[in-house]
Amino acid sequence: MIDLPRVHQPYQDELDAAILAVVHSGQYISGPVVHNFERAVSGYLGAPVFGVGNGTDALQIALMALGIGPGDEVIVPAFTYAASAEVIGLLGATAIWCDIEAQNFNASADSIEALVTSKTKAIIAVHLYGQCANIEAIEQSAPGIPIVEDAAQAFGAAFTSGKYRGQKAGTVGTFGTFSFFPTKPLGGLGDAGAICTNDAELFQSANSIAKHGQSRKYVHDILGVNSRLDPIQAAALTVKLKYLEDSIGAKCAVANRYKMALTGISGIQLPITTDYSTHVFHQYTLRVKDNRRAEFALFLKNKGISTMVYYPLLLSDQQAYKNWGSHLEFKQARATTEEVLSLPIDESLTFIEQQYIINAIHDFFS
Repeated sequence: MIDLPRVHQPYQDELDAAILAVVHSGQYISGPVVHNFERAVSGYLGAPVFGVGNGTDALQIALMALGIGPGDEVIVPAFTYAASAEVIGLLGATAIWCDIEAQNFNASADSIEALVTSKTKAIIAVHLYGQCANIEAIEQSAPGIPIVEDAAQAFGAAFTSGKYRGQKAGTVGTFGTFSFFPTKPLGGLGDAGAICTNDAELFQSANSIAKHGQSRKYVHDILGVNSRLDPIQAAALTVKLKYLEDSIGAKCAVANRYKMALTGISGIQLPITTDYSTHVFHQYTLRVKDNRRAEFALFLKNKGISTMVYYPLLLSDQQAYKNWGSHLEFKQARATTEEVLSLPIDESLTFIEQQYIINAIHDFFS
């Protein structure tokens, strides 16, 4: 689905030099490389950020800073990656599943509104596949409830209308959390993540939690965890951040070529970009109609074309989370699990390679 060495090739020498500098520095925990990256990301997003070990830790630490625990309920989409839900269970709270919007795969504000109770202590709004969930609508559906933006797949996306116009994904909720897993829009060379909040008190609390609950060395005021951004990852990410906008632009160009070439094929529904968010196309995800997804995916596989299903099961159906139960049908989310299929999309995909994919799709549906 993505050839990372080929993606890195234009700036591989910079990556090598940045990583080797850390190796030679002897500073392998925290240090200036990490702090410089945090400042660079804060500048890019226009909001305060600190690094953590990975995106899952970021979500858990955000919930811990909000005081989430046993007896609390956290609303989360039934259609997303497991990390968004497992952190709720790890804190002893209960995940309350919501449905998604049919057109953009993100949490439905109408679904959330029906789920809010006196026990609702937070909402995790996932920015799936590369564009923002409608945070303003979610706020209106659940006034006063803290929103944690899971922006793992949408780093660099921005709101284009409403009160958050011009602001980046992950900067408008109570917390924003990011994953820098290698395949993400801004990807490291291993696991890495970050947390964003404009609330100074919550920033200090979450930052302390990530460092064993310390206020200063060997002084532990609250229960914490060990989640540090590795300097080697920070060094690589600092280099890659310089090329992020070029990467997003290249992927948007690939997405546009798909759109122009595949519009009108009756057996598929192309992804849309909403009128309130840009799209960084972490994934280019079709909906394959008429129960033909497996057949279509096999056809492409036999032509050497990779595809992926993100995600084949609702979280509410997963064995690990069945104890939470649900009384809802998740009409849109369930239909989505049966139809979604993601095509290759990265900035190194050549025109000839993409045309080969496009021709294969036309061959199948003809």
